[in-house]
Amino acid sequence: RKKFKVIVITNQSGVARGLYAEEDIKKLHKWVKYELKKKKAKIDDFFYCPYHPHGLIKKYKKKSFLRKPEPGMILKAKKKHNIDLKNSFMIGDQKSDEICAKKVKLNFFYKKNNLLKDIKIILKKIN
Repeated sequence: RKKFKVIVITNQSGVARGLYAEEDIKKLHKWVKYELKKKKAKIDDFFYCPYHPHGLIKKYKKKSFLRKPEPGMILKAKKKHNIDLKNSFMIGDQKSDEICAKKVKLNFFYKKNNLLKDIKIILKKIN
């Protein structure tokens, strides 16, 4: 209702470690979108990084600018969706999330409650 884009950025080192495939991530994201739609909610886009410098799968074993705490996924989302980072925010639960957000001067908040409660509190703070 507030016209914010909802975008997920996520490290998925399990791909590099051979625990699951990129196709599994895509299926999960599709399922999440489907379940949210039933509740009249949505995620506008997902960005994920399958790489890890210590991965077991050669194709994915590398250091990547996409992997948080680097801001590559945020910058891709910014470009694709024309996002104004000054009027946006990120919620995360890891120090790497906070570092990532700070690198592009994106407002950051740690997840404290359930996500809906956190968002309501954040929107009151920034309005």
